[in-house]
Amino acid sequence: MSEQADIVRVAIVTGAGTGLGKATAEVLAESGVACVLVGRRHEPLAAVASGTFPAGVLVVEADTSDADDRTRIVAGTLERFGRIDILVNNAGVSGRGPLLEYGVDDWRRVLSINLEALFFLSQAVLPTMRAQGYGRIVNIGSVYGSLGLNADLYPGMFGEGEPGGPVRQPAYHTSKGGVLNLTRDLAAAVARWGITVNTLSPGMFLTEQSRGIVSDEVVRSLSAMTPAGRFGEPREIGYAVRFLASEEAAFITGAELRVDLVSR
Repeated sequence: MSEQADIVRVAIVTGAGTGLGKATAEVLAESGVACVLVGRRHEPLAAVASGTFPAGVLVVEADTSDADDRTRIVAGTLERFGRIDILVNNAGVSGRGPLLEYGVDDWRRVLSINLEALFFLSQAVLPTMRAQGYGRIVNIGSVYGSLGLNADLYPGMFGEGEPGGPVRQPAYHTSKGGVLNLTRDLAAAVARWGITVNTLSPGMFLTEQSRGIVSDEVVRSLSAMTPAGRFGEPREIGYAVRFLASEEAAFITGAELRVDLVSR
């Protein structure tokens, strides 16, 4: 039995209003973790918070790419719960466009949310975790952090885009590759403080957002490549987060865990 078994753990989950973040918060809550739900829109956050959170729940409407908002997230968590044990950096955006026309503003928007905000929010929680001698940071990456996108698997989504060249999402792939290396660097830096830092790289998952842009043809194409013959369920990301955020995962850090059954 862990000497800290009676401590109620507190998790900050970004992008918690929908999709993988929502499912992750719900799984953590079922395990007795108090959850701070962070997102830019109040309505979906409030809907999630109306569920069952036995250890407590706090909603913080915030943009993780804004420095003042990051300060407010941490301060609000400490004011309500007095500690921060787990940070799930899930908030993220994508952005498709013709390769030769992909603009600086599009590039910076994706990198600021997917990579820059991830680092600075991690930095903001580290002093508290260091003082506790305990912390778990779980970054949500993507299999496309280390793979190039095969447009043939996404019929109708990544055409030639003439005259601007093929439609791609270069900033997204770059940001997720950065998450992997940032995870390794942070893990090496903070391990002596009792803090682990790991990345989960989802494969093919259907969420509220992706259902609006992924056609039935794309679902069939990708499902056919998957040994299980299906897309992942959002809660399956939550289960993986729960493990990496647990005391049992204390000797796992700097790792990438792919939650993915796609044959490549």
